[in-house]
Order: sequence, then C-alpha cells, then structure tokens
Amino acid sequence: IDFSFGPLHVKGYVNPQTLGLTVTVDILGINLGTLRGNLKNSGPTIKVSLFVVKGEVKLYLKNTNEVWIRLHLEVTFDGTFDEDVKLL
Repeated sequence: IDFSFGPLHVKGYVNPQTLGLTVTVDILGINLGTLRGNLKNSGPTIKVSLFVVKGEVKLYLKNTNEVWIRLHLEVTFDGTFDEDVKLL
C-alpha cells in the first residue's frame, strides 16, 4: 500500500493470507507511527488531536476481500476530509 489523499499518506502492506496489516501513517508530514492489526477484527484505527488537525483514520475490510480506508480529518487551514476510499 502506498496511498495519499489530502493531508494523509499511508504506506505499508497487507498479508493476503492472514489479513494482517502493517502501515505507517503521516498526516501533514507528521509521522504518527506504525499501525499493526488484523483486518478480520474491525481493522486498526488511529485518532488524531493536534493543533492543526483532528479526527481519525481507520483501515477496514469490505466485501470480504477489499481493503478500504475511512478518513475523517478536520484540518484547520484546509477544511474537512470525510471519505471512504478503496485501497486494494
């Protein structure tokens, strides 16, 4: 996975056999760390509350084989990003 949308950049991989996921998450160039989780169990979520951005990013499984990202971010100087986007 190497995905960018608005202030968000996500890079990492999904194991297609186990649906294990490891991704790094950057928002507005700020590295928020590495998320590890399993898409079978509702998927990992990262919540953000910084001076210039607030909200959350969630990775999840849809239709049993599609990896999606739910993005809900409010950026002080750039508006709101509220989207569900298919990654794989």
